[in-house]
Amino acid sequence: NAVQELQEIGPVIWLRCYVSKDNFVSGEELISEVAAKLPRSYAWAADDDLDSVLGSSDSLLRLWAECRECFLAPWIFGLSGHEEAVLTAAKANSKRFWALTEYGRGMGNIHTYTFGLGAKVPTGWTLDPEEGGVFRSILRLTPGTTDWKAKCAQYCQLPPSVAKSGRLRLWWFYSRKDDEKKHDFRILDHTSRLLKAAKVIPVGTDGEIITDPNEKTNGEKLAEQLLQAANNPDFKPNTDVSCAEATSGCAGQLSQFIWGILLNPAFNPQQQRGEKGEEEPIDIVVAPNLLSSYRKANGGDHAAAEILNLELLLPGVGSQDRALPPGRRLFVCSCLIPRADMRTFLEQTERLVYTTGDQSLSEAMFLDKIPVVKPDAKVTQWQLALNAKLQGLSKVPDLGRVMRDLVTVEATRSRMREASEVFSKALELQMVASLGPVESWTPTNIIMARAGMMG
Repeated sequence: NAVQELQEIGPVIWLRCYVSKDNFVSGEELISEVAAKLPRSYAWAADDDLDSVLGSSDSLLRLWAECRECFLAPWIFGLSGHEEAVLTAAKANSKRFWALTEYGRGMGNIHTYTFGLGAKVPTGWTLDPEEGGVFRSILRLTPGTTDWKAKCAQYCQLPPSVAKSGRLRLWWFYSRKDDEKKHDFRILDHTSRLLKAAKVIPVGTDGEIITDPNEKTNGEKLAEQLLQAANNPDFKPNTDVSCAEATSGCAGQLSQFIWGILLNPAFNPQQQRGEKGEEEPIDIVVAPNLLSSYRKANGGDHAAAEILNLELLLPGVGSQDRALPPGRRLFVCSCLIPRADMRTFLEQTERLVYTTGDQSLSEAMFLDKIPVVKPDAKVTQWQLALNAKLQGLSKVPDLGRVMRDLVTVEATRSRMREASEVFSKALELQMVASLGPVESWTPTNIIMARAGMMG
């Protein structure tokens, strides 16, 4: 998003740092078209040697010095790879930079740990331009010509006539990659490329789906462990905090979404109006971060499973199969949607969606979709986005415009730097009152402060 927004005012050099090799491969597939159009573009995983990637002619120090403005977008200090190299480049050039992080996340006392060179750009769903803003980049994409209904129908081994019949519905389900194991399937047949499966769903004795409105997100679970580590140096955090539905006894977001598609009239307007079509719909849930091992085995392009029945888990009783409603067919399709084609794809999906993460939520909101299931991360931003939709999305500050103004409007630069410094110094006073002098902070304290876990 940041690159596309800044391209409107000049050439962009794009450096991308991924947290792992797996993320590197999948991430580059999604942005390859955008990156190919840039004058210079580099990418590496966190454990790669930065100098070998850039080469002798384009050291980070030189690139930093050449640029009119430098943006870290998005960036989480304390957790992002090659952080020290970035801070060294800024300090060596005595050149200021802008830092944007996840929507709603803080950056702690950024003025101190960046030697007065870094300034935070507020982000997030709000109606106040001084408190944040979100990207509207999805609206700048030119609609393409890909027939995603036909493409997904082919992945699910459905005849071409289905995509043209009006019966086929595409549903968008964008979950976190590291939450895949919480979405339980029972694979019934994996001998063909189209898997046959049952969706495991916890239900109560009344037959209704079990959800936990107070379930903690993975981010909250990890934050709790960091707090424990800060108070106990011997504590060993466990970063694998996802819990399968069969273990937790609560339905995950995919189960809630599928339950709605099959049984909730709000997902089925014709049923809600009392209309009866000649044929029942065929539903494909497009979920790029599910069935990943099967997609990899198929060459990385796609994987698909037909859900033949629901396997209902009853606490203390066991499980029982429940057939899909008469005439219904449901598929889960795992395939990657290129960034350049995202608007085209979303315009062909149903209005009700599931998203988690800043970009997927923004894309859905600005294309008039409704994210109906509470996400497994960033719940506050989801709630703020829904409130903003009620107030009018036109009132939400445009983060792309803010970035362009930071390059071209001196008054905006001055105002943003001053606000960032004032907030950073005030926050540091609060943290010192809680943790003691900055120089006495433990490595865990430093990570928590920089990563915005203390403001």
